[in-house]
Amino acid sequence: DKMGFIYGYGNQGGLFLDDKDYSYTSNIIKLQLFYPLRQGAFNLDLVFEPTLGFSKHQLVNFYFIQPSEPDYLAKRAEFTKSKRITEYILNTNLQLSHKITKAINAYIFVGLGPMIISKRTERLAKGFAFADNIGLGFTSKITTILNFDIRASLRHLSNAELKHPNSGINIATLELGMNLKL
Repeated sequence: DKMGFIYGYGNQGGLFLDDKDYSYTSNIIKLQLFYPLRQGAFNLDLVFEPTLGFSKHQLVNFYFIQPSEPDYLAKRAEFTKSKRITEYILNTNLQLSHKITKAINAYIFVGLGPMIISKRTERLAKGFAFADNIGLGFTSKITTILNFDIRASLRHLSNAELKHPNSGINIATLELGMNLKL
């Protein structure tokens, strides 16, 4: 029914996610494929979002790694250095939208999906994990088939206790994009 493209910038910190232990910024690129589930006063779509993330991480509070952990000094040295991380994510979202005006729709979404993270941090093991997200946004009609999209979301990266460590990474994002009716 629709497909889209979104670019976003995310940051651990700010109003809701101000964790002083680490910094994490992320630039994300998403392809969106919409599958309508219900159309009416409220539309419900299943949205597949293959995502590529380019992130930067650094442990700020080296005391986060306790002396009781094996090789804690080596881990402190490794994680307090800034590192670049790549995220490969396949999110699936449920998106509920409602027309506000003839040209503007508001929506909320919630989703999750598997993820591969390229490097370990003190909070998350390298390899398989999950990316959960929740957010709200607005689309504005540009033409009969093209919409501008702006949204804010919260992302949580975790491996669901499948590996250690699993303290998780939390990111607030602002995303801009376009979607096209097919």
